Amino acid sequence: MLAWATGATITGAFAAELTFDFHIERGRVMESTQVIRINQGDDVKLRWHTDRSIILHLHGYDIERKIEPGTVGVMEFVAYATGRFLVEVHGSSGIGGHSHGEAPLVRIEVYP
Repeated sequence: MLAWATGATITGAFAAELTFDFHIERGRVMESTQVIRINQGDDVKLRWHTDRSIILHLHGYDIERKIEPGTVGVMEFVAYATGRFLVEVHGSSGIGGHSHGEAPLVRIEVYP
């Protein structure tokens, strides 16, 4: 249930290739993995493992993935925008809509 950066390599003056692994159990990740800090320009891969079927949404970057138990769901992006971005669980709230879980799973802080 840990998140960590693996295989970090320098791709530019300050950019890196970063991979973070998250394990979702009972709709939560470990408290120590709830905030990750990266730099603008970093090439980021978020790898998700879950104990139940779940839809995740990375706000601000508009990435949504359905993750199934026994598989690894991946979100990849270049951190072009700075600020704080939430990864939340999406659920259906009716036709054409969606709802969010109670609290974000992860907060991604992107620094200039």
